[in-house]
Amino acid sequence: MERIATEAPLWGQILLLAPLGVVLLVAAVTDWRKRKIYNWLTYPTALVGLVLHTIVFGWSGLVAGVLTMVGVVFIGMLMLPLGWLGGGDIKLLAAIGATLGPAALFQTFFYSLFGGLVLGLSISLVNGYLLELLKRTGRYIASLFMSAATRTNVTTDIETDERGYLPFAIPILFGAILAVTDAYLQWPMFLDWFRTSIQAFFVRG
Repeated sequence: MERIATEAPLWGQILLLAPLGVVLLVAAVTDWRKRKIYNWLTYPTALVGLVLHTIVFGWSGLVAGVLTMVGVVFIGMLMLPLGWLGGGDIKLLAAIGATLGPAALFQTFFYSLFGGLVLGLSISLVNGYLLELLKRTGRYIASLFMSAATRTNVTTDIETDERGYLPFAIPILFGAILAVTDAYLQWPMFLDWFRTSIQAFFVRG
């Protein structure tokens, strides 16, 4: 059975979380300034993360770290052509999985999506891109209806805009912070609420 960082003794929790926190902060800065998450950061982090995971939890930690890292890379390679995540994002998530295992990675990724949505909407609202995005989306939907009505291809693609760009390493850092506050402060507990809601939905169904 997988063990998580909060189940480790205090020294183990510090050993796992403190270096990873520094790495995520550096990745957020480089992704924001250079739009890159460098290999010199992610590869050593994954390797060191496996070693630390093993020190804290023994061979079970090594197995959990390796399997999580391999799983992230495999799924990430399938998602890469879709443009949902960049290569650096995938390697950073793999490093988190190697260090903390699948449960902590899932929680971090869940809150990363939440953080990305909040940050993206906030930035777009401030820089005026949100209104433009709504207009472009409206034109795209209208073109879909026109294509269906006229049986011709008049679909207009949604143009990209630099104002809508959000380096995903920043939401990952945000997600990691919320995962930690969830574990230690029982806040905001969105993941537990989400799980409970999903279970209740299927039970009613």
